[in-house]
Parts: sequence; structure tokens; C-alpha cells
Amino acid sequence: MRDLIVRILVRSGLYKPIVELIGRIEFEVQARRMKRDGLQMLSAADKAFTRMGVRAFLTYGALLGAYREHGFISYDPDIDLGVLASEIPANMHEQMRKAGFRLLRQNYIGTTGQVCEETYEYRKIHLDVFFYFPEGEDLYSVIQRRHETKEWKEANTTDGFPCDRSYVPSCGFERRDFLGLDVYMPDDTDGWLRAIYSDSYMTPVKNWNAKDYKTRIVHTSERSYRRCC
Repeated sequence: MRDLIVRILVRSGLYKPIVELIGRIEFEVQARRMKRDGLQMLSAADKAFTRMGVRAFLTYGALLGAYREHGFISYDPDIDLGVLASEIPANMHEQMRKAGFRLLRQNYIGTTGQVCEETYEYRKIHLDVFFYFPEGEDLYSVIQRRHETKEWKEANTTDGFPCDRSYVPSCGFERRDFLGLDVYMPDDTDGWLRAIYSDSYMTPVKNWNAKDYKTRIVHTSERSYRRCC
């Protein structure tokens, strides 16, 4: 029944606005939960990755908030952490489960099967873990975008989702204070934020879109898929 309703909504042009409305509602709910439990989740995640010998560092919105706002961005609905793919241990999922995190989904590249992002749930809030890969003097992560025309289940069983690569300069990572926690951040935080959000990253923009700014986020021919766990 659900699939039939979705097909009708897609053909009628109503699917996208309904999904966007639901997304906005979920966004606001998650943002409120983040204000309440976000710091506790970050602490639990940092301890779990430290036990694994993995340097999990702030990236994307979490890094921007730490540098510009000296805390979480008020409207951010989740926490973004990055890990070097080369550091990930085979038992990461088991270790995260023991720390109270439930794996919700994985995004992976269709041609290689390489996992590029994982989403975990902790006390009803989400932790997005982006895998970083080396390329020349840079590191990159893969960003999965919405399908051009299809709803996600159909896209996931057909041609997958379009992808962007987000390039940042290779650097080391150091622990810095974040709301009383010592967490890893890139040594070259300014360079990372310029690469991701453009030179104007210090100016808050709530409905920010990479297409409107000069960044090092580039579209690729890769297609990714979701694996729900």
C-alpha cells in the first residue's frame, strides 16, 4: 500500500513537497533533542572511538559550530564526525553498540561497495560518521544527495543516489576544548571550513547550499546506495 501511495504522489507532483514538509518537522524535533542531549552523545562517541584507537574528529556542521559559535549551531539536528577510513577497526559496530549507539544505516558506493558514511542513533538523536579517504595532498568524504526524480526506496533499488566529494587539505588532528570536552579537530580548521563552506563561512546562513558558494565540494559520477541496519 505504501509503495502505491508513493507512486501516486510522485506522478502527481506532491511527493517532493510532502517529503520536504515532513523533513522540516523532523529537523525541528531533532534540533531540540540536540540541545538537550547532544553534548552527552558527543562525549559517549569520543570515548567509544578512543577505546578503539580511532581519532574521531569534528567535521561539517559540528566543526563549523565549534569554530564559529564556540558550541553547537542552534539549528543543527545532528552531530557530524569524521574518521580516517584506514583507522576503522573490524569490530567498530560492536564497540559502538556497547557504547549505546544503534547503527541505523550505511551509505556505500555502488561500484566498489565501499562504505562512505554511517548514521547511528543515541537517545533518539543522530550521529553521522563520515569516512575520509586520501587523494594526493587532500582528504575527501562522500556526500549522498537526493535522487534527481525518484523517492528513496525506488532509487535505492534502481540507479542509486547522486554523490558529491568534499575535499579538504590533509592535516593532523589535535584535541581542543569544546564546551568542556576535549575532542579532536583538524589542525587546519580554517582551511577545512573554507574548503567546505567557502571563504564566507563566518557569516551564518541557515539555508546554506553548496551550489551557491565557491567550495571544494564537487559532483562526481559515483552513485551510492543505502543499507538499513
